[in-house]
Amino acid sequence: MADNNQLTIKFGGDGNIKVDTLTEFLDNYKQLLYLINNELGYNPDDMIIEVSPPENGSFKIKLKSKYKDLILEKMGDLTVGTLVGLLILFATNATQNKTEEEIKRILKDKQIVDKELPKVIYNVSQNSGANQKIQQTFIIVNNDENVKDLKIEREEKEIININRTDFPKLINQSEALEIEEIPESDILTDEATLIIKTIHFEGHAKWAFIFRGYPIKASIKDNDFFERLKNEAFRKGDALKVILSRERNFDEDLQTYIVDQNSYVIDKVTEHISKTDNQIMESHHPNYKK
Repeated sequence: MADNNQLTIKFGGDGNIKVDTLTEFLDNYKQLLYLINNELGYNPDDMIIEVSPPENGSFKIKLKSKYKDLILEKMGDLTVGTLVGLLILFATNATQNKTEEEIKRILKDKQIVDKELPKVIYNVSQNSGANQKIQQTFIIVNNDENVKDLKIEREEKEIININRTDFPKLINQSEALEIEEIPESDILTDEATLIIKTIHFEGHAKWAFIFRGYPIKASIKDNDFFERLKNEAFRKGDALKVILSRERNFDEDLQTYIVDQNSYVIDKVTEHISKTDNQIMESHHPNYKK
């Protein structure tokens, strides 16, 4: 089984590296992984970041679920894949104003064709904080004269290979990045598929759903949807495609946004998929393959 949920980082050079180089580099990668997890809608506390003991100037970062959950394990692969994509964009001077299609082409050049990655990478790359953390990792290795190059591998394939002479160029390119004050909170809105768990036909009580493997409660602001309740059958286990909003608050300790679990709002219900449609049910199964 391929270790999609881990990266190998290699510090090239003949001598020992400074201990601060290792710890500060790891801390920035930890914060990047937390930031990506949050973009995917998961709680950082649900993932465990493990690091192997350094060996011949290299060490492995492995991301795994705290729970025995296939959806969460897959999320570890997606989180690491997103980090790889962000590093590729940064290393190729491609962090500025890239569309999803452009990101898809850049990844394809590196033989990375995961269809979920371009959108996630695009969303995270718009966060200047992510690019600044990557920039900081190059400042860290540039400050250690013992580090002669930086290599990053995934599944034993080389993703990044940067010589020390190129570190300053990558650091300086980030001066063009907009440095913005990170807001204390913001609203994240995107398309989502929710599985109905509990229905409230009267009043405006929150419905209970399963969202990306997690139970949530969300209020519904779509008046057209409530009109549909009069004529359309909605049952536990049905799926709703929706425009979902939630508030995120910035956590200073983790240096990432945490979703407020009480803030989920369904702005619009775009599609109702009945669980009685067997074909649709199968297509939502984790092990379903086209």
